[in-house]
Amino acid sequence: MKDYLPYAAGALAGLLVAFLLSSLLALTETPQLILFASLTAIGGALVERICRRRPNNS
Repeated sequence: MKDYLPYAAGALAGLLVAFLLSSLLALTETPQLILFASLTAIGGALVERICRRRPNNS
């Protein structure tokens, strides 16, 4: 379970960014769906990769 925490934190961060961008750009329907899906996955992957690169990650 501990191994999934960085991905979950990144996915949550991506989701929050998606909410922010969606409200600022007033997106609806398909563009909003693409934004939410892509930023959630990208955010999770980036944070997980950064956490795995750190040498003190024991």
